[in-house]
Amino acid sequence: MGTAVRNVIRYKGLKIAVFENVYEPAEDTYLLAENIPREPTRLLEIGTGTGIVALTAARLGHDVTATDVNPAATACARWNARINRTPIDVREGDLFEPVRGETYDVVLFNPPYLPPSELPEDDPIHAATEDPTVIRRFLRGLIDREVEWKKAYLVVSTLTPDEHLRPLRHLHHRTVATRRLFFEELRLLEITRGKNP
Repeated sequence: MGTAVRNVIRYKGLKIAVFENVYEPAEDTYLLAENIPREPTRLLEIGTGTGIVALTAARLGHDVTATDVNPAATACARWNARINRTPIDVREGDLFEPVRGETYDVVLFNPPYLPPSELPEDDPIHAATEDPTVIRRFLRGLIDREVEWKKAYLVVSTLTPDEHLRPLRHLHHRTVATRRLFFEELRLLEITRGKNP
């Protein structure tokens, strides 16, 4: 794992360093960042990557905790919080593991939603983009209330295999934003407890 900066991007007044082995913000990132609820809450972002979404939320007044299983990502998010002088609580661990039992008003997740390709499984970018089994585990975590939550926002794609979205049958959900790309459409789902009618 390296911590060399491979790119620097600017977004809404933030200067974001992208470390080696960390997913670089892309269309899915911005779809989530542009649709963060405006009313300040206690907010959790799973899979924070560079921290760009978490920092955007913090700038909107949310009290933000951010997690990522990738140690390069948690280092990157902490660095970006420091250089932007925007405090967020960054924790390393898998999905809800670092925050189990805590209470949040809003949970955000831009997961790996694409079917596997030729990338090696131990490639950190593969883990960030091409392991949709994580979606099913995330949804089970919501259903099993690994944290207390009121509302969750999840990025998925028309390319996401349906089998990984099956737990949504046990949750109320609706599409609140979309973004059309060349081969797919990204969808931002708003999820609350209870089933769809």
